[in-house]
Amino acid sequence: MAPGLSRDVMHYCLPASPVSAAASLSAAFSDGGGGEDRISALPDGLLRNVVSRLPVKDGARTDALSRRWRGLWRATPLVLDDAHLLTDGPGVDWRAPAAAVVSRVLASHPGPVRWANLLSNFIDETNQDALAEWLRLLADKGVENLILVNRPWFDKVPVQLPQSLLCCGISLRRLYLGVWLFPFTSNGPPRSPDVFPHLRELGICQGIMQDCDLDYMLACSPKLEIFALISNYCMPDRVRIGSHTLRCVLLWHSMVAEVAIIAAPQMQRLIIYCTHAPGPGRTIKVKIGYAPQLTVLGYLDTAKHVLEIGNTIIKARVTKVSPNTEVPSIKVLAVKVRFRVPGEVRTLLSFLRCFPEVETLHIMASDNDTDYYDDPGEVKPRDKLNSTFWERVGPIKCVQSRVKKVVFDQFSGGPNQVEFLKLVLARAVLLHNVIVLLAGPESMMMNEVTGKLQPLASKRMWANKSLRKHSLEVRGRAAGHIWSYSNASDLSISDPFIS
Repeated sequence: MAPGLSRDVMHYCLPASPVSAAASLSAAFSDGGGGEDRISALPDGLLRNVVSRLPVKDGARTDALSRRWRGLWRATPLVLDDAHLLTDGPGVDWRAPAAAVVSRVLASHPGPVRWANLLSNFIDETNQDALAEWLRLLADKGVENLILVNRPWFDKVPVQLPQSLLCCGISLRRLYLGVWLFPFTSNGPPRSPDVFPHLRELGICQGIMQDCDLDYMLACSPKLEIFALISNYCMPDRVRIGSHTLRCVLLWHSMVAEVAIIAAPQMQRLIIYCTHAPGPGRTIKVKIGYAPQLTVLGYLDTAKHVLEIGNTIIKARVTKVSPNTEVPSIKVLAVKVRFRVPGEVRTLLSFLRCFPEVETLHIMASDNDTDYYDDPGEVKPRDKLNSTFWERVGPIKCVQSRVKKVVFDQFSGGPNQVEFLKLVLARAVLLHNVIVLLAGPESMMMNEVTGKLQPLASKRMWANKSLRKHSLEVRGRAAGHIWSYSNASDLSISDPFIS
């Protein structure tokens, strides 16, 4: 991924600031021209709520409005977004605001710090002392939400975070770190649940972290529920999850060799999106161990992922279905597949047999991918599906007895795509809703694909012909549509995939 795109992905995934730069304060005056200030007559609690929604520089200035406002800003939990301290104009350093300005704001407010967005400074060896000072002040004032991102400088190794970061952990609820070299913990402080006792959400973005550092963070976060690895490249190389509290793990536009759920009794969701293996010809092992509450999984990629359940690697035409190769808790499954590659079609069918209780199935075609083989210079005979392949496909339990909804994304009507839909329609007795999202918004494609799909809308093609209502809906995809990271990480949304 290009550096600029990687940076865009990272910023797209960061939690939104609770304060808008467009927020402003204006008093409402009476029509009689008496100059009555009705806002100042509000109770202290409401006034502090008003101040908390203002950019920090405007909130601090409310002290000068009148005696009524004096001290309200200092009595309100601090929300600091350093983007609101930027100064526009010719000749202004793009790395502004100066680190000293951030330090001055943090020093002038007694705390607590409800939210700190520190994204606009460039920290290098010349101003690392300022970073250490921020972390000291944030720790002293009980920061609850911290988003700390360095301005990337692509010809240099990221700056190492000081160990004092760990001192902020006592009060933190949410922590996102971007473009940093994580403080090495192998010879550092001992693992203890007292390091991050209240941390519930952790995001590591475009940084460098050893496998042991990730293990340390998980071991020191006894209440962690959401962990995200965003735009990271091989560090950590292996994401191995052993946590009694984690409910959601997201690997987003990252490069890893393995993601493994070792023991996660509360895990509900594993999202693997646009994640790549560390090098050409390599794959990513996706291992599911003890995760009895895991209900959402995807996108499994038939080209890039090696699925291991328990201690069994799932191989098409080799692995026999058994309780040891099934994950019955999965209700929402998403799989990415190149339908024109017969080996991947077989892998798709093998994957489906591992999840017998799936109710919502998301399929994403990736037939625009051109890499048939690991080595493009290697000549191999192309595998083929014979004319009776689809008729001889064996039982798939989830399709036959559980699937109620299918979403087919990036549909083009290419080889094996229509045949797969026919197979599902003919066997899924509970299926009542099929949504087909086209690979492009062109009207010509819409007409062509609609023609191919029209026969499938007939009730005689569906396994349950007695259903009063069933629907096959074809939609054009909006140009530039991006799947939402916020949906993927929102545990209140039962199906986070495109629908």
